Amino acid sequence: MSVVRLLVDVLGPVVVIVGIGAYAGRRLTLDIDTLSRLAYWVLGPAFVFEIFLENQLAGGTAFRLVAAGLAGMVVAGVVTFAVSRAMAAPGPTIAADVMTASYGNVGNTGLAVTAFALGDDALAAASVLMLTINITGMASGIAMAASQKYGLGGVAKRALLAPMTIGAAAAIALNAAGVNGAEVVADGVVTDGAASDGTALPLVIDRAVGLAAAAMIPVMLLALGMQLAATGWRPPTAGLGLSTVAKLVIAPIAAVAVGSMLGLDGDNLGAVAIQSAMPPAVFCLIVAREHGLEADRVTTSVVTMTALSLLTLPVVLVLAVP
Repeated sequence: MSVVRLLVDVLGPVVVIVGIGAYAGRRLTLDIDTLSRLAYWVLGPAFVFEIFLENQLAGGTAFRLVAAGLAGMVVAGVVTFAVSRAMAAPGPTIAADVMTASYGNVGNTGLAVTAFALGDDALAAASVLMLTINITGMASGIAMAASQKYGLGGVAKRALLAPMTIGAAAAIALNAAGVNGAEVVADGVVTDGAASDGTALPLVIDRAVGLAAAAMIPVMLLALGMQLAATGWRPPTAGLGLSTVAKLVIAPIAAVAVGSMLGLDGDNLGAVAIQSAMPPAVFCLIVAREHGLEADRVTTSVVTMTALSLLTLPVVLVLAVP
């Protein structure tokens, strides 16, 4: 499979669902707020709970991966913040741009691209990065959005008590206690989670969470399409151009530089490059809508950077493959 075919196969379904959302938004006059709040309060917590219950961070390599992934996020965010502040951009605009510049789509898209480029053996490293970037991106995104209305105490409270944060914390606690999902998939075979070391969740809970988690991504994409239909696509401004460069270029360079200094190489370093180069997570829009943070601008950022990633990701893949 060629790189172009891979990106079409991975990002193509995203475009189709967003298009369906845009069409449905126009024809059915659906309520975007209801859909986005459903994703934020119900489907999102189930999604992160399932991810964190089935994965765990351990070992020296994992901590180096975490540091490299965070470095890409922090550098991209700091550069965007500093330049936007120097350009006298309003606070909400800066927060929206920093969020889209630092929080990438490292889940289904990032894992699929990593598996194609580096093979299934690299999925362990990619999963560590997915967990790191997801939880940091969600918490920081909510904090930046809340900072436009609340003081430091209010920001911390809303970030820590956000439904996704609670879902992740619950899963991490259960994972640390040796609790697994009721069903574990290995080599295409579904087995009893209790057969592994630890205790399994009750099957009814495990499957209920799984059903809700599976709805998260399509609902977010539909909401993105509906938002796009309501506002229209807008040509990127100077600020959006800055966040685009920060997300698609600066973030992977910074992450790889830190990873190299920490001794990462081979597939581990390749996974760092690929995951850090992913376009913004669609969840940025859900956070923006829930907290009134320039949803139109975030929509334009997500759509624009996802399209431009078709040009930047092939370069990253060529450089990342040993």
